Amino acid sequence: MNSPNKPGKKKLGSLFLKVEAFVSEAQENAQSLSKDPAALIQNLQFLSSEELEIFFLHLLQEGNEQTLLLAEAIRGKEQKLDLALAESLGHWVSPRAAILLHAMASAGPSKAVAKSIRKSIFRLKSKGLPVEEVGDRSPAVYHPPPPSASEGFLSSIDGGGNRMVWLIRPHLPQGMVAVHALISDLEGIIDFDGFETSRKRFHEYLAQFLKDVPWGIVEADPDYCHGLIVEASEIGQKQGKSPSAEFLKWQPAMGSSRKLPLKPLIYQTLKEEEAKSRLDLLERSASLFQIHFYQSWFLEEKESQKYLAFVQEAGSSRLVLTPYQKESRLMDIYRQAIDELFDESRRLLYRRRLEEMAYLLWKKGQENEARMSLAAAVGMEAGSGILAPHPFLLELVKRSLTALLEEEEKKKKREPALIVRP
Repeated sequence: MNSPNKPGKKKLGSLFLKVEAFVSEAQENAQSLSKDPAALIQNLQFLSSEELEIFFLHLLQEGNEQTLLLAEAIRGKEQKLDLALAESLGHWVSPRAAILLHAMASAGPSKAVAKSIRKSIFRLKSKGLPVEEVGDRSPAVYHPPPPSASEGFLSSIDGGGNRMVWLIRPHLPQGMVAVHALISDLEGIIDFDGFETSRKRFHEYLAQFLKDVPWGIVEADPDYCHGLIVEASEIGQKQGKSPSAEFLKWQPAMGSSRKLPLKPLIYQTLKEEEAKSRLDLLERSASLFQIHFYQSWFLEEKESQKYLAFVQEAGSSRLVLTPYQKESRLMDIYRQAIDELFDESRRLLYRRRLEEMAYLLWKKGQENEARMSLAAAVGMEAGSGILAPHPFLLELVKRSLTALLEEEEKKKKREPALIVRP
């Protein structure tokens, strides 16, 4: 039998179809609407009370920090909306629901809204969520933690597409939950761990980590960091890997993440069209390998062996070639490697890596290098109009083959001579 407080599944589905457009619009424009919610509030007036409850419930369950701020901006404007918001929060079994309910209670609501708040708090408590009663005390006594308490951090990306991601979320009644993940854009989640901590202890841990590893680490939007972890989890699942027990254990504490696919954070600062027009930066993108974050970027040895053999063959040729002819032959080999190794899917992979690195460089204060990395990223598009090989990929191939040649020379020097002279 369906609960009298909630519509049946069939009815819920049909009702949600009616408000789905409102939910999508609110999620996509949460940041701007939270600053000026007047237009959304006006549109919501046309929904019934039941439809409003479904709107708020789906907005909060599937949303992020910005949608929480939007709910904060809406509350207190219209009693009809407050009643629906309070009712929906009773069905959202989350510590954040309790925070919002107490925030509504502290604002001195009408008797009807206050009654709905108390009813929702009772419902959450009956479902096992530890929630403090509102009572008749002064509203100023309760100070809910702000949504901005969450934090996120990202590391640089190594040559194999691996990076570290950290996310910390508020954990009621006090303290924080921290998770860190080693993720790969090829393999998914490689390692995952979570733990309860305080903000101070987490920052002490992160400071020590920075001393022990060569990676660059910058602060980032926590919802985006969570999205990267979810994205990596999906990569692993597509390869038949099941989520680890540790990931499943801490998944509820991570809250809601952004919808996939993610839009790289650098585009909040720099424009894609502007980056496409900066051919000068694209041409200079080979110099990015002078930055230590990129110095671990090489092609895999296995895929480079074919072209290494071509380079060695060109170097040992008995034909007498001019320096120009030798350079032309090497360039042909490099072009062949780029054409064969970097199809559309791999170019998209490297585009994303360069976009992510552009954000890290920007946060590190290396703005020109960030623009260069973004220009190299958008230059990965097929038909970009550049007749010469992509400068960044060309340098990647050259340095990879050069490193292998040097390693071959070292091996030859280490090998004992086969002929022992008297």
